[in-house]
Amino acid sequence: MIYHYKSQRHRYIMSEIQRHGRVSVSVLARTLNVVERTIRRDIAELESTGRVKPCYGGAILVNNPEGKLYYNSQVKLYQNMKIDSLSNFANLNSGRESSGGVFIIGSFNTDLVYRIIDFPESGETISAINSCCLPGGKGSNQAIACMMAGARTHFTVKLGDDEFSEKARFFLRGLMLDKLTCFEEKNCATGSAIVMVSEAAGDNAIVINPGANQTISADEIASCYDAISKSDVFLTQMENNVDATELALKFAHACGLITILNPAPWRKEVSNLLHMATIITPNLTEASSIVGFTLDSNDDIRQAAEEIHAQGASNVLITLGKEGCWLFDGKKHRRFSAFPAINIDTAGAGDAFNGALAARLSKGECIESAIIYASAFASLAVEREGASNMPKHEQVLEKINKIKNLD
Repeated sequence: MIYHYKSQRHRYIMSEIQRHGRVSVSVLARTLNVVERTIRRDIAELESTGRVKPCYGGAILVNNPEGKLYYNSQVKLYQNMKIDSLSNFANLNSGRESSGGVFIIGSFNTDLVYRIIDFPESGETISAINSCCLPGGKGSNQAIACMMAGARTHFTVKLGDDEFSEKARFFLRGLMLDKLTCFEEKNCATGSAIVMVSEAAGDNAIVINPGANQTISADEIASCYDAISKSDVFLTQMENNVDATELALKFAHACGLITILNPAPWRKEVSNLLHMATIITPNLTEASSIVGFTLDSNDDIRQAAEEIHAQGASNVLITLGKEGCWLFDGKKHRRFSAFPAINIDTAGAGDAFNGALAARLSKGECIESAIIYASAFASLAVEREGASNMPKHEQVLEKINKIKNLD
């Protein structure tokens, strides 16, 4: 294997570190057919992503560096790395032919997270237990989950041109996704969200300012058609402007991809997209909004699943939080139990589930197997601080095996 270009070596080194947690300079030098001095220089440059730490003879993976990146608004954390233009980000891997994997178009938000004892009443002012600033957005979170679950992931996003966009660029580039397409909207804010995590309720409430996420153009979607057509699974949500989401989903559906629509946050236009969804993944609240009645019992869930299917979705997968999820494929209903978990932060649970589901379907797994994996993945995600802090594939397999052994 000969990688003449630095970006190719960097991508390979990051993939090996993410896969094994540790790499050796000598092994990398032999594999890539370069001198060890070149590998040491590569590792020194990758250290500025915040995800790599040099050690004797090699480098190790840094877990959850996002907090450091966003702590106290330290925009200059990556001072040793040259900041490329957004157009370069879109072409990081343009020379390589793609075959298969998951294409995700979605949002990036900077999350201002407040951990509180309980949600405030109307007009009430309360104090937070603690707070932090972290990367988020349903699209970004799902892309991270998809990548961590083992899929070749192409993420497409749009940022503004404010201070938050600088942080977003650093963060997304540091992920070393298989491909990243990053559009920019001038004179516009990058998406942001306020996330309240309640200790008492064991749940969260989120307020979003979509910013640039709402400005994706038809031309930008059209520029993604080739990449979409070469994918196996298409995943999207509702945090971007509806016309762009519909255009991308329509093309993916026409190409015969497995299309996953996560109808969050709820928008009435979801009803117009159902017929293009191979799988729709609403939670209880979103499913209730689609059908127009509250889901208080299993009979309600069963009825809602059938009505959503009748509106066009091929498979209806309603997520039920700690109660698991409910699948209806038009012929039979099936309920899947949740994996046990100690809830630390539920903000990214749905994103973890959707990203992992897409990843395993892209690997050719049946929907039932993919659901079990995604449920285990989400159970590990809620035990971590930060919506973008996702577990490793090996940890998920270990949890599934433990449950099997208990049975």
